[in-house]
Amino acid sequence: MALAEQSKPPRTLSYGLFQEPWWLDAVAPNSWREITVNPGELISARWPIVESRSAGLRFIIPPPLTPWLGPALATGDAVKVSRRLELEKELIEELLGKLPKYDKLAVHCHASFTNVLPFMWAGFQVTPRCTYVLDDLSDETRLWNGLRENIRREIRKARKQVEIVATEDIVESQRVIAKTFARIGVQSPHKLEIMQRIDAACSKRDCREILMARDEKGRVHSSLYLVRDAHTTYYLAGGADPQLRTSGAHSLMMWEAIRRAGVHTRRFDFVGSMLPNVERFFRAFGARQQSFYRLVSMGRLMKILDAGYELALSVTGRDHTRRLR
Repeated sequence: MALAEQSKPPRTLSYGLFQEPWWLDAVAPNSWREITVNPGELISARWPIVESRSAGLRFIIPPPLTPWLGPALATGDAVKVSRRLELEKELIEELLGKLPKYDKLAVHCHASFTNVLPFMWAGFQVTPRCTYVLDDLSDETRLWNGLRENIRREIRKARKQVEIVATEDIVESQRVIAKTFARIGVQSPHKLEIMQRIDAACSKRDCREILMARDEKGRVHSSLYLVRDAHTTYYLAGGADPQLRTSGAHSLMMWEAIRRAGVHTRRFDFVGSMLPNVERFFRAFGARQQSFYRLVSMGRLMKILDAGYELALSVTGRDHTRRLR
């Protein structure tokens, strides 16, 4: 059961899958609550937050495997742009006034949330970030023609070596995905326990698909984990066996994911990435770039600690692109 300042109203204001209460129960059990503004019976603004403490510091940061968790606003029948922006400003200010005390707050807003000026006026650091999106999955021929030629070659090559299969084996899928991170010497951010909770919740609602590329010897070359809401399929997690990378299986896997997504939804969201190598791969599937905003606010002590962290990265020569993931 999620923490709450008040009993939940009968209608939940949400812009998609990652704001749903059941999703938050899976990724942040017993550690999330929602800040709301509801002048009448219906909610006009809703902001689910996840609170945590570490070394005596208070954090409001996104839970794992949740790419967007910013405010959702409803401005009713405001037709004029000026009136809508005015209402959004009032709602955001009310939400900010209801936030608990924190040392650091960081949030990634959904792409539909664009009025960040009230956050800037409140002292937040506002940074644009990018994902890649296919807006219309209805025409497979057009999608195929939109692929970069090297991706089409990889797909043709992989079709001779592997078969794409749907599976219920979340453990095997995560084992393969973890190999991608092991290859670059980092631990997978997709903890099995959290993935199993997500999988149980999504399976119950028939809004996920696990895909694997398997060859005739039974070896799994790559795996993807997809989730979806009524409008969009999201590439939540994926990876490949480094020893089998030359098969082209991951390109085939992504293409099959896009094709299958079109059965259920109109859009496909690659959920990132700003890492150069990953961005280049996603872009090769003909997707358009879509911006969204990261909002950060820190107290004085946290600013000092964060500056020290950045200095340490500079002195040691460690890769700053870790923060772009």
